[in-house]
Amino acid sequence: MDKYKEFTKNIPWDSAGRETIFSIAGKSIVPVGSLPFQPIKMPEDNIPYIDMNTPGSEDYLMNIVGTAIQVDNGKLITCLHVVKDFIEYQQKAYIWARVIRERTVAYVPYPIHTIIKYVDPRINKVNDSVDLAVLLVPAKSTANVPYEVPNIEWGDSTQIGVGDKVVIAGYPLGKEMFLKTQSNRGIVQPTFYNGIVSAVLPATKANETRLIQVSIPSAGGMSGGALLDASTGKLLGIITSGLNINGIPQPMTYALPAEIIKPFVEVITFKTN
Repeated sequence: MDKYKEFTKNIPWDSAGRETIFSIAGKSIVPVGSLPFQPIKMPEDNIPYIDMNTPGSEDYLMNIVGTAIQVDNGKLITCLHVVKDFIEYQQKAYIWARVIRERTVAYVPYPIHTIIKYVDPRINKVNDSVDLAVLLVPAKSTANVPYEVPNIEWGDSTQIGVGDKVVIAGYPLGKEMFLKTQSNRGIVQPTFYNGIVSAVLPATKANETRLIQVSIPSAGGMSGGALLDASTGKLLGIITSGLNINGIPQPMTYALPAEIIKPFVEVITFKTN
């Protein structure tokens, strides 16, 4: 038995795998949704968080409705339809940030302060036909609970062509994705799928933008997720929709290109107290 222990002492039981361009990009990709509890107001230097090692922690998992990507400090992007109900019914929406330490995974809910619909430069007003929203989340990092969601790196979506290899990432099936098995439960992290650009669809109407079609199925919860360059991990766009036939996802998913998103994000400025 001692020899067996010696042979197995280097097994990485609690490893999440080696770091890759996609695991790095995944740190910028967070779930969006509502909470099954009312966060209490805490002292300034003590932000409430959910430690997944605590019994009953699964009862506090976010009700995930979609995905968001941090592209600048305090600014995240998602689909307008992901947050539309929060706007219409004036409900509080949150992002769910991970804090990882050795053998410990915790989650911090940060409230979305403001939701900004896409303003189309062609008409100089909001264009709801473009499924895009910017989320302002002035998350505060403290010594006790650091905010560790980095800004993702932009790619050049203007150079996309049919056949290019791409990867999508997000939170398919919402929180149920993390409760499907009896073991290894509750570790909320983005899921990645790969494929190719199967078509580039140019705008045919004045209120449209072009879309990127990829040969990857996507499920509910992936809306607002990332379209990534397979060779660099850089952001090429956000997932807006997918094709389902009789409830079965088909390998046809659509993304809004980064060239539409990036200029809009960059002109938004805000101040925090």
